[in-house]
Amino acid sequence: VHHVQVATPELLARLKAMDVGVQCGSWRWVSGTPTAAGSPFRMVQDSGIQNGIHMDGVHIAPLSPWPAIYYAVTGVNALGVLINDGQQISRQEAIRLYTRENAWHLSREHELGSIEIGKLGDLIVLDRDVFTVPAEELRRTLPVLTVVGGTVVYDGGVL
Repeated sequence: VHHVQVATPELLARLKAMDVGVQCGSWRWVSGTPTAAGSPFRMVQDSGIQNGIHMDGVHIAPLSPWPAIYYAVTGVNALGVLINDGQQISRQEAIRLYTRENAWHLSREHELGSIEIGKLGDLIVLDRDVFTVPAEELRRTLPVLTVVGGTVVYDGGVL
């Protein structure tokens, strides 16, 4: 189930019992207000249901995941307003949901989402330590090196 904006613990328990996963959309990062907040990231994560995070539009053009991760971690929208208080998750949770856990939603967890023997080894090197920088800097995270299928496809010349 995608675009989970409204959920209850009871609904999540029913979906989990049916082996259904949910995707929390981060689109409210752009349009959310205190009365139209966003995905219940914390509630979904705490329910134990298979879940991930996505941001719409990647079928149109590549999008950076960092504004969505920033929003999931802080609850703050693009205007700097706290709109999703109480639903924040940790940086580690957000990054895992955006990567490893999303592989399950693609039915490709056997080949994507984590670096393990037998899986595709695509990776990026970032320009900052996303686990320690101030939250505001998460939105500005950029790749400095990208490797796909063992081939460097982007080299920012930083390393």
